[in-house]
Amino acid sequence: MRVIRWRLGLIVWFASSASAVALDALPRRETPIEGRWVLNTAQSDDAEAMLREHMERARERRRKEIERWSRRAGSELELPPGGAEGLERRGPSERMRRREERQFDQFKRMLNVSRRLRIARDGTRIEIDSDVESRRLVAGSESLVSMPEGELAELRVGWDGEWLVIHRRARHGPNVQEKLRLLRKTDQLEYVMKWRGDTELAGITLRRVFDRATGEEPVRSIEVGPIR
Repeated sequence: MRVIRWRLGLIVWFASSASAVALDALPRRETPIEGRWVLNTAQSDDAEAMLREHMERARERRRKEIERWSRRAGSELELPPGGAEGLERRGPSERMRRREERQFDQFKRMLNVSRRLRIARDGTRIEIDSDVESRRLVAGSESLVSMPEGELAELRVGWDGEWLVIHRRARHGPNVQEKLRLLRKTDQLEYVMKWRGDTELAGITLRRVFDRATGEEPVRSIEVGPIR
């Protein structure tokens, strides 16, 4: 019975997504986003600074939630110095620091924080490589993929006017949209990523601008793998 309900839910999910804006398999106007690109830091959001601020706000919300829980429960719990923040950090500080560093690195990968991009396109087939991930996509397609936080998500890829759209949406989970386009006046690449839904990164909108790279292509790290 659970399997039947899951399948029915999946069918309804796909049916509801069909009403979304249709994405084209090919751009209506030639849009040469392929090539090698390097981040223009002056024109781009500071992804790491935004991420640290986002994590600090989340930490503050947790602190307030713990304090509210303590008051509602009428608990005589004595919070350590620093209030609930200190409670969160009870235990070996080095272990906590390593955990936060791992989380920060994982969030950077989820945000595709990279100083370079390489995009190749052959018809509907698109390859996007960065410092942290490598993806092979087909424009005009829909499929199911796993999200970094473990959810199953619908993946829609295609063109919406001049934008290449990569949209991953998990039912009761993350809703992530990536959009790339060529800025024709300056021959730059604009890359916008938005995280919404039930995810640690909800609320983040990150805009980056890339210049065309010159010189020899750097050797690609063997540690770079796909994030779906």
